[in-house]
Amino acid sequence: MARAEGRYPSLQAFPSVEHPASNAVCRKAGFTLAGESAFEYPKGHMMRSNEWRLDLTAEG
Repeated sequence: MARAEGRYPSLQAFPSVEHPASNAVCRKAGFTLAGESAFEYPKGHMMRSNEWRLDLTAEG
């Protein structure tokens, strides 16, 4: 739906590096691993996550 709508060039997902099942869902859904990032979640707690991207401009 997001690809068909054409509003955004990509989708991003940020599952924890320590959550293999969530990372597997991203991989299986066609997302590409862009690297690691760190951000605060929940407040007061720094979380390391993988940054996954799905190019919506590519043919699906």
